[in-house]
This record gives sequence, C-alpha cells and structure tokens, in this order.
Amino acid sequence: MKKSKLLMIIMILCFSIFGLSYSDNKRVEKIENKQIKNNIVYFKNESVPFTGEFRGTGINEEYKSGIKDGFFKGVISDEGKSFIYEGRYVEGIKHGQWVIKYLTGSNRAILRYNYDKPHGQWAYFYENNKIESYENFEDGILSGKVVNYDSKGNVKTQVTYKSGLLDGEAVFFHSPGVLDTTTIFSYGKLNGPLKMFSADNIPLVEGTYKNNKRENIWKFFYKTGDIKTTVTYKNGLKNGKVTIYDKGGGIVLTSLFENGDEIDNNGNIIEKNQPFKDGIVERFKKFNRNLKFEKYDKLLSEL
Repeated sequence: MKKSKLLMIIMILCFSIFGLSYSDNKRVEKIENKQIKNNIVYFKNESVPFTGEFRGTGINEEYKSGIKDGFFKGVISDEGKSFIYEGRYVEGIKHGQWVIKYLTGSNRAILRYNYDKPHGQWAYFYENNKIESYENFEDGILSGKVVNYDSKGNVKTQVTYKSGLLDGEAVFFHSPGVLDTTTIFSYGKLNGPLKMFSADNIPLVEGTYKNNKRENIWKFFYKTGDIKTTVTYKNGLKNGKVTIYDKGGGIVLTSLFENGDEIDNNGNIIEKNQPFKDGIVERFKKFNRNLKFEKYDKLLSEL
C-alpha cells in the first residue's frame, strides 16, 4: 500500500515538473514584433511561422505555426466606445466562451461558439450588471427566445425564433406593463392577429395578417381610442368597404375598393391602386437587422 502511494506521488511530481517545463519553454514576445504575411503570423523578419505568445499592454495572443491557437485578449471598439475581449481559438477558429467587458471589468456580453458558429445562449449586459438581452442559437442559427430588457430589468421585447425565422408570439412594450404591439409570426412572416397601442395604453390598430399581407377588416383608432377608420383587405389590397368616422362615431365617408382600386357603385374605377409599402412589415424587418449577435460576431470576426 505504501509503495503504491509513493509511486503515485512520484508520478504527480513528474507531471508537475513536465507541465512547468512546458510552460517555461513557451515562447513569449512583444506584440510590436508581430508580422503578418499572407494571413500567417511571424516574428518580425523570421521565415518560420510563429509559435508562442505575443504580449502587449492589455494584449495576449497565442499562435501555433502562425495560426491563432489558444487564449486571446485585447481591445475592440464599438460605436466609439472601447471594450475588452477574451476568448480562445482552436486552429484559427473561435471556440468555447468569449467575453466582452466594459473597461471597468464588468461583462458587456458573454458569447459561446462551437467551432466559429454561435451556440447556446448569448447574453448582453448593461454597465450596472443587469441583463440587457439574450439570444439563443442552434448550430449558428437563431432558435428559441430572444428577450430585451430595460436597465431596471423590465421586459421590452419578447420574440421566438425557429430555424432563424421569427415564429410564434411577439410582444413589445412601451414601458413596464404597457403594451406597444402584440402579433403572431409563422416562418418569418406575420400570420395572425396584430394589435398596436399608444404609450397611454390606448388601442391604435387592430388587424390580421396572412403571409405578411393584410387580410379581412382592419380597425384604426383616434388617440382617444375612438374608431377612426375601418378598412377591408384581401391579399394585402383594399377590397371592399372603407369607412371613415368622426370622433363622435358618425360616418364621414364611405368608399368601395376592388383589388386596391377605388370603384363606384357600378364597379367603375375611380382611382387606380397606388403602390403600398406596409410600414408594420418594414418595422419587423428592421428588428431582425438590429439583433446584437450580428454586430458582435462581426466585431470578433474582424480581429
């Protein structure tokens, strides 16, 4: 028994000595001696690709045969502000957890990669350490909930993605408990009822979408909540009766439409359909383009 314990101690010491020897033998150079040729990193004026670590003020970069491999730390700029980044490369590919920090040291973002693809949950934080938002990924593609919060922790936006497309209920808030918009998506397109409210929690719009196109009767309201206009749509075009009301609920004007054209009671065209860009649909396209992961993934890809 004593011999086996002694043998184990000797083995541990050997591994420890070997580890220290390996660490001590790692080449460490100043970052100003880093040179890049054809996307391969060299020590300045050397012909063999660099293996080891470059260091500078707030900078650590590890390479193997001229390729990023190991721990990286440095500074990036976003919208005029500087942030610290830390993460690891495996044979030139981002892998595992990457962290972006405020200069104070608190986390700005915690990102996870699976061989260069966003993976799992990406989380973003305010400087007061409260969570700002999070996004979920499967194999580099948005999948699951995306939630945004204000600096006090109240939900501002909650949507769900499936295979990279908006899918399911989407809820937006003006302020805590005060709805802005509720709607339904299917495969990235508006599909189902939509309601929009003012910051005073008064209904502004009620309608239905089918494949990003307005369908059936839509209602538009005055800021007081009184009905202003009703419009019948088919396949995204006005089709049927359009009625305008005064604030007292009296009918001011009634018009007829067919496939977007205004017509008289006999079906004759009064005015041809004008091209119409749906501002609500465009709003959600902008929402997709403004997701944080695209910005931070791009910043890290440009290192």
